[in-house]
Amino acid sequence: MSRRKLELYENIFNRVGPGKSKVTIVEVAAFLHCSERHARTLLNQMTTLGWLTWSPTVGRGNKGILNCLLEPIQACHKEIDKANDNSNLDLVYKLVGFNGRDTAAGLWQYLSQAVTEKHNTILAPFHRCMKTLHPHFVTERTERHFISEIYQTLVEEKANKVAGNLAHFWESNHNHTVWAFYLRPETQFHDLSLLTADDVVASFKGLIHSAQWQRLYDHIEKVIAVSFDVVEIHLSTPDPFFTQLLCRAETAIMPKQFVFANESHFKAIGSGPFSLAVNSNKLVRLQRFSQYNRTSALIEKIEFWIHENWAERKKCYQNFFFLNDSLKVYETACDYVGSFYCLIANKQLQTKEVKQNLAAAFLGNQTQADTQYSVYTVSHENNRECREYAKQLFSYFGNSHAPQTLKMKEVKFGQFINGLDVSILGVRKEDNKYTSLFAFLKLYPHWASVLSFTQHDYLQKQIAAIRIEADVVRQQALISHVMAWLEQQHILFEIKREGLTLTVPEQIQGVEINANGWCNFSKLWIKPSKEKSGVTSSMESLIAKY
Repeated sequence: MSRRKLELYENIFNRVGPGKSKVTIVEVAAFLHCSERHARTLLNQMTTLGWLTWSPTVGRGNKGILNCLLEPIQACHKEIDKANDNSNLDLVYKLVGFNGRDTAAGLWQYLSQAVTEKHNTILAPFHRCMKTLHPHFVTERTERHFISEIYQTLVEEKANKVAGNLAHFWESNHNHTVWAFYLRPETQFHDLSLLTADDVVASFKGLIHSAQWQRLYDHIEKVIAVSFDVVEIHLSTPDPFFTQLLCRAETAIMPKQFVFANESHFKAIGSGPFSLAVNSNKLVRLQRFSQYNRTSALIEKIEFWIHENWAERKKCYQNFFFLNDSLKVYETACDYVGSFYCLIANKQLQTKEVKQNLAAAFLGNQTQADTQYSVYTVSHENNRECREYAKQLFSYFGNSHAPQTLKMKEVKFGQFINGLDVSILGVRKEDNKYTSLFAFLKLYPHWASVLSFTQHDYLQKQIAAIRIEADVVRQQALISHVMAWLEQQHILFEIKREGLTLTVPEQIQGVEINANGWCNFSKLWIKPSKEKSGVTSSMESLIAKY
């Protein structure tokens, strides 16, 4: 199937319209800019495809009956369905752009109607490819949610309590330095190999050697496979709430042969409710894993369709499944999923006045900054909100010195550059606010250069006290105290708390938004619509709405 054939069908449709029309083969050939013989061939091919019917009349110059059965866009979507079923994504992207159409808008329109016709698949738009979904390497919010769908951690957090996941039971010694985890029997990876204690040991060895995460897990001394389905983790210091760390995405368990595999040899194989069926620059498809060791997913597939042009419209606080514009929708929200912070890394700028200037800039104050408080180098994370905050700083401080001396550097979430004046960064709540704040305190690598010797010594003692505290209320109070102390020292302050909304068609049931801005995919299901509605609104109105 070629895009050119669709374009020719639209040429015919534009001349004769839907339904039956009387035309000669000479006229059809003129519509198609081809010979009469080739026009007959094309009509036969389009008839086979189900787009039209052609009933010629004997005798040159006599008019036959041409019946256009489908709108051109319907014919396009029909062929996209076939290409998608055959995993021919290159053809999908070619077809949606037929006759000069915008590919991003065309793809959006196709997906917005597909949800009404695919009762076993949920579709969502996304603005970037997800690359390697290795638990030790991903830091972005959506990718970390995908980790939880593809893999299993030993335990998970539910309703502020730690619950079993891959492990059905766990225990520790009296001082919380040795933890034993008992794995669910007969757990299978997506390649149907058995998950054993050796896979857990290998996954944790990779974790504690990970440049991204090793500071958070630096108290893990060794991990031992006691038996086929029992693992012991030995710690150098007591950690009464160690299991809360083990709810985090980076602790997910993968087959031992892939833990240290390079990107070209790595396969995202887990034991979670969904397997990764496709991961390309156009589509990420999750497929229900029928051998999952817990309750199977209700939906067969989750598909994230990708187009980079959608990044211009994507906001950090906004996710949605594809919608048909004529369907009713609802929004579910999580009012706190994390915060944006400003970290003043230059010791000379760690004053009350500078902090107030920075806060004013983030609020959009256009008053020119005093030159004695100039900020010259700023890093910000690669999301829309942080870019906006960086622009506000540029506007605020850019007039106080030559604009070319104000340097902005964009970084990924969790990446920190030393030697800058200011960093705009996020701390995400994920499963537990206090665990995430503690993770930030442990993972930020440049405290020694940001703080004075006395401040640094105090911070490290507080972090050590937090780790060994056995009372959850006192532990949370210690974490809150450290964050307040950093603000009092004019080092770190909160710019804004972040919320998230998920917009959902009313047909999609089982949605409970989480702190990653998505939901538990395995609980989703589609309630069939009583009335089938077509796609009647323009792409511009769809995009304007969302």
